[in-house]
Amino acid sequence: MIRRVATSLALLLLAACGRGGEAEKAPAPRVALWEISNEAGVHGWLFGTVHALPPGTNWSRPSIDRALAAADRLVLEIGEPLDEKIAGEAMGRLAFTDGLPPPSQRVGPKYRGDLAKVYKALSLNDGQFKDQESWAVSLQIAAIGGLKNGMQPDSGVEPQLRKMVGNKLVVGLETLDGQFGIFDTLPPRAQTELLEQVAVEAADTRDDDRDMMTLWLRGDDLGIARESNTGFLADPVLHQALLTGRNRVWADQIDAMLKSGARPFVAVGAAHVAGTDGLPRMLMARGWKVRRAD
Repeated sequence: MIRRVATSLALLLLAACGRGGEAEKAPAPRVALWEISNEAGVHGWLFGTVHALPPGTNWSRPSIDRALAAADRLVLEIGEPLDEKIAGEAMGRLAFTDGLPPPSQRVGPKYRGDLAKVYKALSLNDGQFKDQESWAVSLQIAAIGGLKNGMQPDSGVEPQLRKMVGNKLVVGLETLDGQFGIFDTLPPRAQTELLEQVAVEAADTRDDDRDMMTLWLRGDDLGIARESNTGFLADPVLHQALLTGRNRVWADQIDAMLKSGARPFVAVGAAHVAGTDGLPRMLMARGWKVRRAD
């Protein structure tokens, strides 16, 4: 099961645990794209992604193609292509602590029914997560649930962007070990909150119009910002560790790239480019002009 975690960051954090919709129900794509500029002109672009999508989802549009053509590099959260074996090994280095109680005993009484419902729907049980820390259990539940709902990482935005940029440089803002390390350093109460909220989300089968993918396809960054303050991201500790803190580090890296003369097309999870603590606002605070492209 560990190797299946390769989809987890996409399905959980970076898409804010949005439920998957059917590709054919998606509206005409108007996915948001931001231009980063100063008085000398446009120097880069910001683009929010969904890392796992139903196959055949139509999301690109001409302004995205033009920006990719003008960029000198593609900047993703992780620079290397997805490799399930490598991801599983990275998670396995951090995920285990001997003697942990079963996950169903870690969550509060009000959440045990949700976790039991998810276990039944996904053919899982406590024994499959023996001695795994709560963050690792959360990621795997989100990943497996997403796969069952047709959210395929191979059909996500990042693999398509890699093809679209051809031979241009592709770099990452983080490493896989670094991403898992962020989860691993969460305090126990925050890990429990994460597991509880993932259980609630995974147990909820409603097809809500506020689904993250639908908001993303509409280019509704205000809606995405609202979603990014719900569920486990409503918890201040989780929000700071998993969203705001990472954005701050990334903004410094992007700022340095831009000042060095690079022309980056930066593509990160949709929740990272929305709201008052999103990358557009953080780059504006560093002196750049950031506006929505047509």
